[in-house]
Amino acid sequence: MTKWISGKTFFAALIFTALSAGTFAQTHPALGGGTGTSADPYQITTPADLKQLADFVNGGTANGDATAGVYYIVINDLDLTAYATGAGWTPIGYWTSSTDYSYFQGNFNGNNKKVTNLKINRPTTDYQGLFGVTSGAAIQNLGVENCDIAGQLCVGGLVGINYISSSIFNCYATGKVSGTDYFVGGLAGDNYSSSISDCYAAVNVSGTSDYVGGLVGDNYSSSISNCYSIGNVNGTSDYVGGLVGNSEDSSTIFNCYATGNVSGRLDIGGLVGYNGYSTVSNCYATGNVSGGDYNSGGVGGLVGANYSSTIFNCYATGNVSKGGNYVGGLVGSNPYSTIKNCIAANDSVISTFNTTYINRICGSTSGTFQNNYALNTMKIINNGLDITATITDSLNRAAGMGKPVTDLQSLTFYSTAGNWNTAAWDINDPNGVWDICDGQRLPFLRWQGISCLTTEVATITATDGIQIYPNPVKDELRIESREFRIYKVEICDLSGKTVCQFDNLRNEINVSTLPQGIYIVKLKTDKGTVTEKFIKE
Repeated sequence: MTKWISGKTFFAALIFTALSAGTFAQTHPALGGGTGTSADPYQITTPADLKQLADFVNGGTANGDATAGVYYIVINDLDLTAYATGAGWTPIGYWTSSTDYSYFQGNFNGNNKKVTNLKINRPTTDYQGLFGVTSGAAIQNLGVENCDIAGQLCVGGLVGINYISSSIFNCYATGKVSGTDYFVGGLAGDNYSSSISDCYAAVNVSGTSDYVGGLVGDNYSSSISNCYSIGNVNGTSDYVGGLVGNSEDSSTIFNCYATGNVSGRLDIGGLVGYNGYSTVSNCYATGNVSGGDYNSGGVGGLVGANYSSTIFNCYATGNVSKGGNYVGGLVGSNPYSTIKNCIAANDSVISTFNTTYINRICGSTSGTFQNNYALNTMKIINNGLDITATITDSLNRAAGMGKPVTDLQSLTFYSTAGNWNTAAWDINDPNGVWDICDGQRLPFLRWQGISCLTTEVATITATDGIQIYPNPVKDELRIESREFRIYKVEICDLSGKTVCQFDNLRNEINVSTLPQGIYIVKLKTDKGTVTEKFIKE
């Protein structure tokens, strides 16, 4: 696998080298049982079984090829603490040169089990994650919790690179991931000609080079659907996004959201840093976005730079700030592209330098704008000067049509066909993408399963007989109940999505692996449900 990086694009190709005569795969290890068929998959019952699989795959190209079409299933939760010393866990699958590589190519069913305490410390080594390199593989129903991963190029909580015709479904990662070169993501470093669906990352991600994302660093000729990220993302260079750093070459991102704060140098977005020749649809981002003092590129609440691409039926709410040109509430720059049926609901958009490219929907005026709206109280600050009064409503231009927050939280606003280009949002369709708690908040994705009856947060007082402390909290959240029996505890992000839950009261709940931000703890008691917000430091 050789990569040539040039600007925002890259070309990758597998180089298959003929095996010398007499080179054969080793005998596949027995693991915890099974025969490797779909009806009788190899069983992974202990951390040692997983390590044995890694050792087998990493034994050379023939071994990796021997996993193609083979089935695996995880039987128990796996704690990898025993492999945390030194450089830590050795990923399953690797690539070091055109003659020295081995990819995992099997069907791996996590069986809704989790791998905990995955530690990797190889800041000068590529392809780091639980899996290093997958090709033609399928990974599903697996969680990676409390990961702590440092690598170089292609670094992810679950997979370093999800390569050609691979899929990741119903998986998640929590913890922290960092990389010193391209392609760093909370779940996967690189998603190349592959798919990721129904996944999430609650990972704080950092990278010192390009292509850094909360879920995926780079999405190339690939699709991401029904996914979200709630971790903060910090890149010191370019193409940084709350969900994806770079999405390019006919890629699609749809039905996704991100809530983490995002920072970088140029082409920085709350959802996607750079979107090139691709499509983003039915998505939203709520994190604050900040770009460096660099006089080019774009910063936007949803997408930093949108090039020869399309964005539709999306919104952003986080505050946006940038040191240079092209600053927008939704998109920074938009050359040869289309933005339609979208909303910028940010409180403020700020440039710390004097620029002529700053506005509510998009910083630049290039491209096509159709039926876009903006919060009418949004502040536009340019080089310390409040220029909000100079912004003119324009449904089909970079400012968008100003609307009060009551409209942006209204079912009628989204379901009225005349407000939108071609068709209204499918918010009235019980099988549609969007749903809304009418009059309470902006829309959410229907697959999130948010109950409008519980979105309003009640403050817990001493008279409730329940105490939750400390708040803010760093490691342990304490819950004390003097009068009520608590039979379920849920912790949700601000969108209402459950990030963890417990079926009975635990006086101390470990929240140390949650990214910084605001959460809701929901307590189901014998007297009803009470909820409270808390801040994770």
